Amino acid sequence: MNKLYLIGIFLHASKLLHRLGVVVVLGLVACLASGQDEKPENDKPAVEPAPAEVTYPRAVAVDGDSLLVVDLDLPGIWKVTGEQRELYVRGTKLLRKPMNRPWCVAVHPGGGILVGDSATREIYAIASPDAELKPLTSGRVGIPMALAVDAEGKMIYVGDAEKRAVFAVPIAGGEPELIARVNARGLAFDSSGNLWAVTPDAAAVQKIDVQAKKAETVIDGRPYQFPNGLTWTGDHGYVTDTYSKSIWKFTADGETEKWLEGDVLDRPVGIASNEKSVFVADAVKKQVFEIDQESKEVKPRL
Repeated sequence: MNKLYLIGIFLHASKLLHRLGVVVVLGLVACLASGQDEKPENDKPAVEPAPAEVTYPRAVAVDGDSLLVVDLDLPGIWKVTGEQRELYVRGTKLLRKPMNRPWCVAVHPGGGILVGDSATREIYAIASPDAELKPLTSGRVGIPMALAVDAEGKMIYVGDAEKRAVFAVPIAGGEPELIARVNARGLAFDSSGNLWAVTPDAAAVQKIDVQAKKAETVIDGRPYQFPNGLTWTGDHGYVTDTYSKSIWKFTADGETEKWLEGDVLDRPVGIASNEKSVFVADAVKKQVFEIDQESKEVKPRL
């Protein structure tokens, strides 16, 4: 009898505790919910988002009076006009997502820009600032290190570091076509339609006939320690040499000489030019320098 009485008390107490527990939990949830709803007027975040800053200028291209600058670590593309700098397009920190790892940029002949992105193995066309990214190859490139567009504006040429080759892609997009087994880290056309490429290999500078799909070694023997970019202007080209902290000048007949070195450069990577100036992206100094081709006067552009 006593045992049955005790069991009854135990069961009754258990039911009460269970109900109380449910009531307590529901009460806590209600309090939390009401607390979230009761915000003071004009409530603002304690810390405002920091404005974007240049982190790793990797490549540069000339767009009329403006510069397009690849920021590898931001990641994104800056547009610089005079003393004004704006973020043309911002990528993402999410791995393997579009524009997570942009390496190169070129002007799109139809307007906007072209960007090579290794995170998604793609070349994107971006028609205007913050516009939708249009993939052009369905992920058929590996590591796009350099871009160049032909004079007719019909074909994009890309240096693929993974495949150690140069490919052509229609400006509207399509299947990449092998042009030459050249491990290009920088590409630029001359006025005769020759595509010049710089490589980290012994055959440092090569001239590519894109129609015949043939490459000719112009500068051999590894004169540059670690070349990272190439541009062509007039009758000569320039190459950035990251390890020697310098810029080299070369001619179509294979002559090359160190054109600029010194404390102004720390890690020169991307390079572009117009008729008057050479523009060099320096990853360590987080700067793009404009260098007058005649006087070699240097001024920062970021």
